[in-house]
Amino acid sequence: MTPNIAFIGVGNMARSIFSGMLASGYPAENMIGTSRTPEKRDYYQQQYGIAMLADNDSAVTQADVVVLCVKPAQMQEVIEAFSASVREDQLFISVAAGVELDAMAHWLGKPVALVRSMPNTPSQLGVGMTGLIANQYTSDEQKTWVSELFSSIGHSVWVDNEEHMHTVTSLSGSAPAYFFRFLESMIKHAQQQGMDEKTSRELASRTMLGAARMVIELDEPIAQLRKNITSPKGTTEQALLSLEASDIDKMVADAMTACINRSKEMAQSFSAKKP
Repeated sequence: MTPNIAFIGVGNMARSIFSGMLASGYPAENMIGTSRTPEKRDYYQQQYGIAMLADNDSAVTQADVVVLCVKPAQMQEVIEAFSASVREDQLFISVAAGVELDAMAHWLGKPVALVRSMPNTPSQLGVGMTGLIANQYTSDEQKTWVSELFSSIGHSVWVDNEEHMHTVTSLSGSAPAYFFRFLESMIKHAQQQGMDEKTSRELASRTMLGAARMVIELDEPIAQLRKNITSPKGTTEQALLSLEASDIDKMVADAMTACINRSKEMAQSFSAKKP
């Protein structure tokens, strides 16, 4: 039997997930979305053919799987409002950053299967990367189903320690912004050298895409891929020597640590609201 899925909140990430599922052949009649905005409900119902409701409680009552797509600061209020309708045979999946499993389990009020996910924005194009962790009530079968769900928007990996979700945030959740920032600097410098923005953007972004594909598809260490294009006393070597002189390892480590620390602060803040 095809599970009925309710998306509580239909922002960009929810849209990425259900549009990917629809493209993969998941039936629209087994999907429900919720929004308090009438215009948004009309749009999604007409555009995607999924049922749209204003009431979260009604959506949860009809669902086998509930995907929580609300902002982290709203999670407790939203869950507690429908908690009376939660059934122990349901599976809940959260895409909210910084809200830990224990806090959500407390708000749900029943021993239910619960998965916390950390997707990233390339999911909008079907090439996302998602970190996943499940609680003790989630079966292997349910975990397999969740992996298949996220395969509709890219790839996913499971971690077995929730502390690692902070690292997942720094490695993939927030990381597209790091690459965008690096590209901005490259393109800006090319323009300062007299090249137009369009050409600069295409050269730099497609080079980044190609380099990422080489890392994924070629069975070589990343360091070796770097060495393969670094000739002694050549142009690439000079660029890399400049990055090393700026202590690129420390720069990256500092940025990722700042991301991890903020993720931990958020988790502590939302956990403190649990009682």
